[in-house]
Amino acid sequence: METNQTRSSEAASDGNGNGPRPSRRRWWALLAIPVALGALTLGAARAQGFGGGGGFRKERMEHLLSSAGATDAQKAQIQAIWQGLRPELQPLRKQEADIRHQLGQAIAAPTIDQAKVEQLRKQSMQTVDKLSAVVTRGMLASAQILTPAQRQTVLQQIEQHRGHGPGGDHDAGE
Repeated sequence: METNQTRSSEAASDGNGNGPRPSRRRWWALLAIPVALGALTLGAARAQGFGGGGGFRKERMEHLLSSAGATDAQKAQIQAIWQGLRPELQPLRKQEADIRHQLGQAIAAPTIDQAKVEQLRKQSMQTVDKLSAVVTRGMLASAQILTPAQRQTVLQQIEQHRGHGPGGDHDAGE
């Protein structure tokens, strides 16, 4: 006669006597790692203003500064700050993208090497931390160019854009 405990043990086995199978919840958690890391990186990239390769970020920063009443001289100084940071930012962005790709490959592999996934996660966090430090330097240097009133206007614009301003959903996007 078979007991409930025996059936439970067999249900948790892979059928070949190789021990318990990871739960679906655990697999979903592993798959969520690259998504979460990508979101962190995207957030850092959006915070860079002039730090990127032109396009949307440059136009967005131009709009923010114009809305705050920044002078052409202030805009030029801030743009120069971000241009000066580009040599540091570009390799960090590339490194983080490469790690994120490797992490996705490791998770999609037929056999998941958990130690490798953990190593890549740690590398990604170190890279994101370095990226964040450079971006923070740029934000501080940029903020020092603006008056306190201009900084408040820029902050309000950013919060409204993110949905955290007056009437915005404070939990949106997070």
